[in-house]
Amino acid sequence: MTKEQQALFMEYAKDSYLYNFFAVMLRTGMRNGEMRGLKYTDIDKKKNVIHVQRTLKYIEGQGYMEDTPKTRTSTRDIPLTAAILQLLEDQRKFWGFKVERIDRYLFCNENGDPLSRERVQREIERIINQIRAAGYDFPRITPHVFRHTFATRAIEAGMQPQVLKTILGHSSLAMTMDLYSHVLPDTKAEEMEKIANVF
Repeated sequence: MTKEQQALFMEYAKDSYLYNFFAVMLRTGMRNGEMRGLKYTDIDKKKNVIHVQRTLKYIEGQGYMEDTPKTRTSTRDIPLTAAILQLLEDQRKFWGFKVERIDRYLFCNENGDPLSRERVQREIERIINQIRAAGYDFPRITPHVFRHTFATRAIEAGMQPQVLKTILGHSSLAMTMDLYSHVLPDTKAEEMEKIANVF
């Protein structure tokens, strides 16, 4: 998403029960399944990181299963900023459950049950329909777009490829560099201007 689209989406997502989900995804680049599999016990306030150690998937006839993240490098620690920690704390209290289960997923439905991929996608579409109804042109997006948007903002802000690779949990630097090649044409001209007055 462009910065404008990102701001517009988050503005219209303010009344959504998945607002914190989308906001954390935009700030961490976590995968949809990793987000849905996150537990409060994964938030390490001492080390100030989120431990990404599982992904949630649905298997027909068996229900929800916890799986190890996508690749060896997907098991990772993502640094916590004050804003991310606040969103996670807000989420913990969001449904106001009487009984706090230690194994409950942080992002769940109103009954404390796991979120399905479909439910997340439906909520994205509901928000986009509101945006379009208000007269804005907005593309169809999936949860993966939030990950891509995080990576784009990180590159625009000058994050080093090697650092971004570990945060995203990419198995190879080539995957991360592929993102750079999409984003960099815009910033290349600006960077060129920066050195123009050196000569």
